[in-house]
Amino acid sequence: MTAVTVGPLALPITPLLLLISVLLGLLVAALVGRKYKVSVTDPLLTILLGSLLFGRLVFVARFADSYDSLWQMLDIRDRGFDLLATVLAALLILVWLLWRRRQQRQALLAGVLTVSMLFGAFSSVIFVGRQQAVLPAISFQQLNGDSVNLAELGQGRLTVVNLWATWCPPCRREMPVLQQAERQYPDVRFVLLNQREHPQLVQQYLQQAGLRFNHLLLDRQGQLATQLGAHGLPVTLYFGADGQLLQSHMGELSAASLAQSLQQLGVSTD
Repeated sequence: MTAVTVGPLALPITPLLLLISVLLGLLVAALVGRKYKVSVTDPLLTILLGSLLFGRLVFVARFADSYDSLWQMLDIRDRGFDLLATVLAALLILVWLLWRRRQQRQALLAGVLTVSMLFGAFSSVIFVGRQQAVLPAISFQQLNGDSVNLAELGQGRLTVVNLWATWCPPCRREMPVLQQAERQYPDVRFVLLNQREHPQLVQQYLQQAGLRFNHLLLDRQGQLATQLGAHGLPVTLYFGADGQLLQSHMGELSAASLAQSLQQLGVSTD
């Protein structure tokens, strides 16, 4: 599962679970704080926002060459954060607050431990579910009418499958990123899997946008999204050489966030 649907909205699962963990952590901290007659809402938010800010800054510094403008660096919709830097910043801020605010220690620790344990548990469930997902042996048509088996196409190499549609603005914005990535990472197989659209409409859009991909397939029934629980668009799925799902990303990709994912999966991004 990559997202939770609420009416017409599709919410990325990881940020949503982090939000739930933080809210419950604030609740626990408030209950403990009431016992000691202290409030730790502001310190907990300081830890959260400070660590995320530092994680973003480190991420941008690492992948600065992937950004063309300051706005792209500030645009966190790609969810590009350096995990290690974020965790270290959170720990340092926590230690500093525990040293400075001794009366709030119990409530602070209760809140932080609640957030950490809940988000860790949620992440473990997602990881276990991902271990069971594989690149399915479903055949899809190309624009020329030929049929291609997805599992055979991805056999033996890292495969990135992007679910998209012409009506989806984030999908359209990330198309140039994926086109460039296909040229930049020849050892990775990129598959653009259009969702539920007529071939003529897809062909017309590609011609107007000046886009060309080696492996563009048509999922007229949305089979892959249904089978893997990939709700909302765009969705990017990373499958290993053995066909196992390794990572997923719901929402718009940037060149930097794509490079980070490929780097984590052992692809040289130099």
